[in-house]
Amino acid sequence: MKKLKTYRLRFLIMLALLAVVAVGYFTAGGIGNFCGIGFESITLLCPLGALLAMIAERTAIPMAVISVAVVLLVCIVLGKVFCAWACPVHFLSRGRKKGDKGDKEGKGGKVASPCSACASPCGKAKGIKIDSRHGILAAALGSTLVFGFPVFCLVCPIGLTFATVLLVMRLFAFGDATWTVVAFPAIIALEILLLPKWCQRFCPLGALLSLFSGLNRTFRPQVDAEKCLREGRGKACNLCEQACPEGINLHDVAAGETTLN
Repeated sequence: MKKLKTYRLRFLIMLALLAVVAVGYFTAGGIGNFCGIGFESITLLCPLGALLAMIAERTAIPMAVISVAVVLLVCIVLGKVFCAWACPVHFLSRGRKKGDKGDKEGKGGKVASPCSACASPCGKAKGIKIDSRHGILAAALGSTLVFGFPVFCLVCPIGLTFATVLLVMRLFAFGDATWTVVAFPAIIALEILLLPKWCQRFCPLGALLSLFSGLNRTFRPQVDAEKCLREGRGKACNLCEQACPEGINLHDVAAGETTLN
């Protein structure tokens, strides 16, 4: 029940932020969206987009440098708060990890997980874990360097989501119909259907934020040793990881870290 209430709260906050952005499209001067949000001379860019822009231009762009620095500071203090509470793709994909395929159920339905195989004591994070997302991040940076253009931005589901919101609003407000009003939602749908584990396996922005949030030491989930069968009693158990919608392993937060800090 508590997990459901938390999800609903996160979903409502995401909708509220999306509504603010949508309304901001038609305000004087506009406020942009999460890819580039701000007012007048104050602007904050997507950190990945900022890096890609500087690589494409092969120069340091003051606004981009400031944006990356601000996001770095936010991640140090709050972790991956954007992925957990604001990113619309996380709520669209709803990819869930139902436990490792290699888990075996023993007698009484207990899950066998060899705690003795841990490389470090239970409850200790082992640092930043490099996974497929970081490979895609490297590919996004490399392709931008080769082509001189932020290629990933063309298919970024976050940017496409906000672009779709703008296109639909302009369609109903001004009758401004273009082929992109169909193409963008189609691309998003294909990404969600073909890549249901987008946040956990493919998102380069999540990979970049995970590198930043590796320095975070606040608002991190902790193991209650008195209640934990694995840490408090030395029994083989990973039920908390299976129960978590994001697959976070509290005994090794970095290994199970996907979309939450």
